[in-house]
Amino acid sequence: MTRTFVAKGMEIVQQDMQQILLRGKGDGSFADTVNKEISLLPPTDNLRMINNDEFLFAKQSFDQWSLVCLKPKPEKEIFRLVSAFNANEEILASDYSNTTYFEITGENKDHYLSKLTHFDLRTKKFPISTMAQTLIARIDCSIYHFQDKYLVTCHSSFEDYFKDRLQDAINL
Repeated sequence: MTRTFVAKGMEIVQQDMQQILLRGKGDGSFADTVNKEISLLPPTDNLRMINNDEFLFAKQSFDQWSLVCLKPKPEKEIFRLVSAFNANEEILASDYSNTTYFEITGENKDHYLSKLTHFDLRTKKFPISTMAQTLIARIDCSIYHFQDKYLVTCHSSFEDYFKDRLQDAINL
């Protein structure tokens, strides 16, 4: 875990996590296979997320889910999970770990993030336990809404640019 920076009322911590992208119908043997491997059933509603201590599981579209490992796993374990999912003919799983993760907390997190996106972060429009795919600082990002924090992900090639734009938003 690397502390990125702190602003008045906001802390941003860059996290080392892994991610697996899953495609399939989400029911029947898909759900059974996923539950067997991670002890979570797939969310049924688009843009819903569920989590336990180990994993965040979110439905990104009608046939795509994102599985984020909240605790670091050896590369061998990620490979094992992808292989276990792909053993089911109803699932196509891919290691999607070339992603950068930022955990954003604090009472001013909405204020600073709103400077970088047109996405409505108000709880009535972006409820807890949901996720969104949107542009933040002109970068395609996924944002996961937990009770007291956001987890923002973007492709690793945008990591430095994203950090610079966050810093700009704080300094405005």
